[in-house]
Amino acid sequence: MKKKNVFWGLLFILGALAVLVSKLGVFEGVGFWSVLFSIGLIGILINGIIHRSWGTILFSTAFLAIVNSRLLGIEKLVPWPVLGAALLGTIGLNMLFPSRHHHGHYVYNGGIGGEVGEVEYHEEVSNDGSEQVNCGVSFHSSVKYIQCTQLKSLNLDSSFGGLTVYLNNAVLKGHEAFVNVDVSFGNMELYIPAGWRVICNVSSSFGSVQEHGRCRGEEADMLTINGEVSFGTLDIYYI
Repeated sequence: MKKKNVFWGLLFILGALAVLVSKLGVFEGVGFWSVLFSIGLIGILINGIIHRSWGTILFSTAFLAIVNSRLLGIEKLVPWPVLGAALLGTIGLNMLFPSRHHHGHYVYNGGIGGEVGEVEYHEEVSNDGSEQVNCGVSFHSSVKYIQCTQLKSLNLDSSFGGLTVYLNNAVLKGHEAFVNVDVSFGNMELYIPAGWRVICNVSSSFGSVQEHGRCRGEEADMLTINGEVSFGTLDIYYI
């Protein structure tokens, strides 16, 4: 049994108990839909804490406050003050505490019109010759062409930005590689050879993950995609 299924199963069981208890008048003013939405938001909040996704943490907390504003007595603070605070808090925390996946250095790039943004691209070579690539954008957009000849892992992060990555010229070490994606209030596009076998294990919270084209899977190369999308989009194109 998967740990994720256990987690959500227990959460919904607790939600069922909360619905029954609320009908006894213990939680006055809390309805069925409020409990249902709160269950989902609590699950997203915990998932955000586990993955240290500031946008997921703050916005799920904000929506929890909105759904339960009457119970908390904060009607005057919802919805826009709470959402505005979540947005500003997410921006600040992403600047102070970048994604934990990255170990490279950030390079400032002034975009069109001189807007502020950050783009990271860093390659590491391990003792066995395998290559790891860390690539991320924050308040910016970037296109990267991965041309590693011994690619083993690829860490991608898009926070309030757009990242496009082409893998059609990459060579996988031992015919297998892993991609870790983290999309928060941004979008990411992956262009992958259609002949590779692709396993997508990406979860989404208020976001979407879509595959375009057909993955034939006729070659020996296998790519496993893990990670999370929160308040953003991940598009996978097979070329």
